Amino acid sequence: MDEEKRKLLKTLGVVSSMGISVVLAIGIGVFVGIKLDEWFGTRHVFFFIFLFIGIIAAFRNIYVIIGREIRDIDSGEDKRK
Repeated sequence: MDEEKRKLLKTLGVVSSMGISVVLAIGIGVFVGIKLDEWFGTRHVFFFIFLFIGIIAAFRNIYVIIGREIRDIDSGEDKRK
C-alpha cells in the first residue's frame, strides 16, 4: 500500500475513533441519568447532570486523542506502522 493511502486510512481511523468516543461518552451519561431518574423517581434531574458529565467526558476524549496524535507527529514516529 502506498504512503498516501496509509495516511488516509490512519486519518479515517483517528476521526472515526473520535466520533465513536463522543457518542459513547454522551450515550452512557444519558443512559445512567435516565436509569437514576427512574430509580429515584425524579423528573430529569439526573438526566441533565449526567448528560453534562457525558459531554465533558466526550470533549476530554477528543483532547486526549488529538494530543496523542500531535505527540506522534512531533516525535516523527508512527507507532502503528
